Amino acid sequence: MEEIIKKYTPFVIRTARSIYVKGQETEDLIQIGKASIIKAVNMYDTERENAFTTYVFNTVRRTLYLLIRSSVKDAKCCSLQSLNNEGFELIEALAGEEDIEEDMIKKEEKAMLANALRKLNEQEKEIIYWFYFENRRLGDYANLKGICYKAAGDRKKKALMKLKKCLEGMNFNGSI
Repeated sequence: MEEIIKKYTPFVIRTARSIYVKGQETEDLIQIGKASIIKAVNMYDTERENAFTTYVFNTVRRTLYLLIRSSVKDAKCCSLQSLNNEGFELIEALAGEEDIEEDMIKKEEKAMLANALRKLNEQEKEIIYWFYFENRRLGDYANLKGICYKAAGDRKKKALMKLKKCLEGMNFNGSI
């Protein structure tokens, strides 16, 4: 029996170190694992298809995992209305649906975009607003202004390049 326990002790140690059970030291877990090796030796059926090593590994794991499950069941349940160390209810500490940091980043990006749009001339602003903010067709813009479609496309491209340079100058790296 000592030889068998000695052979499987490294596995027990590795497994015991990889788990945490409240109130149990690693040495305690190792002893429980060794005891489960003895249990496996006594309960192993030689007529089984499983190898003895597999049976021992599974027995050790199951014993330690059962210990984890039982320690979790013993944990005291608490209410969301319970007070934490600072005196606040736990429900207040839970994260909300809104992401304040993400909202602040978006506000900054929008402010940068508005600032960059102010640097465009009237003709450039007009085509950007027409196409992107009002979601209208470029062909309709060309007809309204009495210019060809290609000229409208060139205006849009020029305005976008200027806008991009302004945003890069502000270290804008968002995706509005």
